[in-house]
Amino acid sequence: MSEEQIRELEADLGVSLPAQYRSFLLRVGRGGAGPDYGLMTPTLCNGSWRWLGIGLAFPAQPTTAEFAGRPFVAEALRSELTAIEAQEPTPEAFATDEELSQAYVAWDARCEELYGAQEAGAVFLSEQGCGYASLMVVTGPHRGAIWEDLRPMDRGIEPTGHDFAHWYRKWLERTERRLET
Repeated sequence: MSEEQIRELEADLGVSLPAQYRSFLLRVGRGGAGPDYGLMTPTLCNGSWRWLGIGLAFPAQPTTAEFAGRPFVAEALRSELTAIEAQEPTPEAFATDEELSQAYVAWDARCEELYGAQEAGAVFLSEQGCGYASLMVVTGPHRGAIWEDLRPMDRGIEPTGHDFAHWYRKWLERTERRLET
């Protein structure tokens, strides 16, 4: 990507990209070969930047300042999600099916809100398949860290312990070893 494109992307995000990833986009590539199904590609679509997967129907997360520029709070939401999941409405707690239904709709809406809020402050980097993905945090103290979206197995979004450069190099080294055999 050009410096101008990256500046436009960062303006849309409302934050600057982590240095390692920014350098990768400037010097190596904007997507393609990479971990899992490859790196998502930052693409300008209808006046807004998003990360798109090559050949994937999954369009990834819109990366506008209104969402990706928010604070990254996945860690903080874990306990709140656990608490709300334990409060799932049960039939014996309500006098009528109508009351149960209303309580369940409100409970489910709050669960969905918290579930989706875990992605704030991060961008999708790669699709792992079956709904799993790798994300890079772009705001807050975890900025530049890679996290895995393990929500399909009800584990939330968890840290990998790696920054972008380590995560990508690790994949590259594994791939080189496999190609040698």
